[in-house]
Order: sequence, then C-alpha cells, then structure tokens
Amino acid sequence: MTEKIDNLIKPLLQKEVVFAFKHKNYKKGRLFLYKLSGNYLSFTVLTEKKKETFEIPYPFSVYTKNNAVCLDYTLESLSEKDFLLLIALKSVNRIKNCKFYDNILFVKPV
Repeated sequence: MTEKIDNLIKPLLQKEVVFAFKHKNYKKGRLFLYKLSGNYLSFTVLTEKKKETFEIPYPFSVYTKNNAVCLDYTLESLSEKDFLLLIALKSVNRIKNCKFYDNILFVKPV
C-alpha cells in the first residue's frame, strides 16, 4: 500500500493542490514534500504566507477518482466487505469528534 501511495502522490509534488473533504477544504498550497512516519502521512505544503507541515492518519484505502487521489477512512474500506465486522464497527460509540472518521480526504490538483 505504501508503494501505491507513492505512485499516486509523486505526480502531485511541486503542484498546487487542495486537500478537501466532501465540500470543505482542509489545506491548500504547493505540495512540497510528503513522508510516512509511523502511522501517519506527513505533508509539507507551501502556502501563500508560509511553509506548513501537517500529519494525517494512514488511510485504510487509497485510489484515484476524477483526477483526485482519495485517501479513504470509511468504515466500509476498513471492514473490507465483511458485513459482520462493519456492523460491529458502526456499533462502537465515538469518544471524540475526528474529521477523518468515516470520511474520505481528496487530494486534488488545482
């Protein structure tokens, strides 16, 4: 999976990108660097004002859709089409709000 992330993210280096959830932008700028550190992907983005580094959790699945890289954090991708596991995952109560929980982060070139 790390190789797949490399193949999908490398073409976006040194390009203007937007990290966005469905209808809300998360980060925007020129993708300068990315690396895998533990269970997190670390991105360095050059914005208009400064260089910003942020970490996101390692996704359950990665694919492309409509010229965007999709970092999938949905429970369906975690359960890998195991219906009983999906029901068990959905029955667990969330402790705190997390913007990545059961969501997809799109990395789109501008």
